[in-house]
Amino acid sequence: MEPSSPDLRDLNPASKEYLEAIYELEEEGQRILQARIGERLHLAPATVSEGIKRLIADGYVVVAAGRELALTEEGRPVAETLVRRHRLAERMLTDLLGIPWHLCHHLAEDWEKVMTPEVEDAILEKLEGDATCPHGNPIPGAESILPWSDLRAVASMSPGESGTLKRLLEDVELDGDVMKYLEEHKLMPGHDLEVTEIAPDGTITLSVDGDHVAIGAHLADNLWVLAT
Repeated sequence: MEPSSPDLRDLNPASKEYLEAIYELEEEGQRILQARIGERLHLAPATVSEGIKRLIADGYVVVAAGRELALTEEGRPVAETLVRRHRLAERMLTDLLGIPWHLCHHLAEDWEKVMTPEVEDAILEKLEGDATCPHGNPIPGAESILPWSDLRAVASMSPGESGTLKRLLEDVELDGDVMKYLEEHKLMPGHDLEVTEIAPDGTITLSVDGDHVAIGAHLADNLWVLAT
């Protein structure tokens, strides 16, 4: 891995959160609007507005057409480094330290702050399998990963269709209770699932490794599979 890792020590903690959210929304193909950043981070519009003004003043973000935000040439490597270190920290915690899958996202927020390029490379060298975080999201700067175009959301599937769970959107990772529920029911990357029923209210019943689990429409839209 040979990505450039800018010095992040003087970066405002809130700015780090905003930059990560912007990178993730772009990665997921969503429109990058202040409202969506606020929804993802559970912040008030006024708070997000002030944070974005700071990023613009620092030269990390610009406002494009339709009020959409975009990373600048200076902001992109910073955002990539933040996301890379977070996802590497998650893999270190789960793969090397045995931390439960549903806890690694929040714990990684502390570990990523003290990570250096040397530590990034050391963790990546020890990883086995796809270069993704434990939730299936790609580690920026690593080797090729499964493209979005090959995946589909569980919400788009019909009864009888099946697939292998590959990715959970970052939006899901922010809710510890949801992550614990997913782990308890094996809704984790690498597990096979089949849609068995869709209720009138949108609740989807899945068969996961022989067990049945029900999830709501919003959660189903955040779970992405490779169809089989």
